Formats: sequence, C-alpha cells, structure tokens
Amino acid sequence: MILLIIQLICSGFLVGVFGSHEIESQKKCGSNGAQLKYLWGNALTDSPNCLGPNNLQYPSSLIARNFRKGNFNWGNARTARSSNVLDPFITQKALLKAHEMSNRNELTSRSGREFTHKDLCSSNPSRLCKTRYNTTAPMYGVSLTSGQPVTIVQKFPDLLQQVVYEVCESKDCEFVRGECTQTYVPYLFLVIPLGPVTLTGQDYVLVESGCVCKPKFSNNPETP
Repeated sequence: MILLIIQLICSGFLVGVFGSHEIESQKKCGSNGAQLKYLWGNALTDSPNCLGPNNLQYPSSLIARNFRKGNFNWGNARTARSSNVLDPFITQKALLKAHEMSNRNELTSRSGREFTHKDLCSSNPSRLCKTRYNTTAPMYGVSLTSGQPVTIVQKFPDLLQQVVYEVCESKDCEFVRGECTQTYVPYLFLVIPLGPVTLTGQDYVLVESGCVCKPKFSNNPETP
C-alpha cells in the first residue's frame, strides 16, 4: 500500500516536471524576429503555438476551426478558393518590391532625378535617417481604439495578413544636427473578438512606417 502511494506521488511529480518543462521550452512569439513597439510575432517564422504577451499559446487551433466553419469575415471567400491561395512568400516579395518602388518614387520626386538600385540602400545621403524595412505577419498587436492587446488572425498559408514595417536604425540625423523619430501608420487587421475590440472583428493597430529627422533648434518640418 505504501509502495503504491509512493508510485502515485512520483508519477504525479514527474508529470508535473515534464509538463512545466514543456511550457518553459515554448518560445515567445517574435523572440527571434524584429522587436516592434505595437506588434508581436510573425506567422511566417514563428511556431503556431508560440506564447503571446499574456503567456498563453497562440490560438491556432481555434482559428483553424473557425476558418473551416467560415466564422471569420473572410473565411467563406478564402475557403472557397483555397486551392488557389497565393504563395505567402510571393506576396512578401510583392510587398517589398512595392515598398522599394514607393521609396524610389519619393526620392525621385524630391530630387528631380532617377536613382539606381544602389542609391536606395539605407546609407543613402538623401535620407537623413537610416532605416531598415521588411514584412511581417503579426500574431498580436495593441489595439489603437482600446489600447489593449488583440490577437491578429493568421492562418498559414490561407489567411496571412502581411504588412511592411520600416524602423529607425539611427538616433541622430546625418548631415543635419537633429534626432531621428520613428513614425507609425494605422493598419486595419482582422482580429479575434476577445476583449474590448470592435464588433466586426476588425481593429486598427499601429505599424512602424519610417523615420523622420527632426532638426534641433529649428521650426522646420520633419524631413525623411
């Protein structure tokens, strides 16, 4: 009898040890990627079961279940043509190309001359603040309307909400005495309606959009 009790205690102890070890071995969403201010995780690179800002697993099973049932706003349309889903990495390349062209057009309109691809590197003197840009498919974000964390719906590869972010890589402006300031733009994401979010399941989250130079001791407008 005593031996049986000892075996039960030991087995329970081992289950607890291995269970806690499994939880501890899970990584935080976004632990290996870019650290953005209002976004966490990247569905293109993170495990679908990574831990969010609340230390709970990303609800990938719940999202997949609701997606199959068509409970999300885009579920029915996406499910109907699931066989024709665009490769997420093709989308990624298209977004980066569009962002690069946008930067090129901005520089061209400001200077009045064409720039080569080499001119578009982050060290280009025409941009006073060095930046770095890439895409991400964020898994969590901070709601612009409520200020609370929301879960952003991502289902690889059927429903990936990718965005381009651009972050400051320097604190001080080049060639001008000033400081570099991060800018943001709001993006509308499909989110899981948990907590104080909009009834439609969509909410705005701020995404890094660039870097501007704010000259010191000057009233001039900020310059990219």
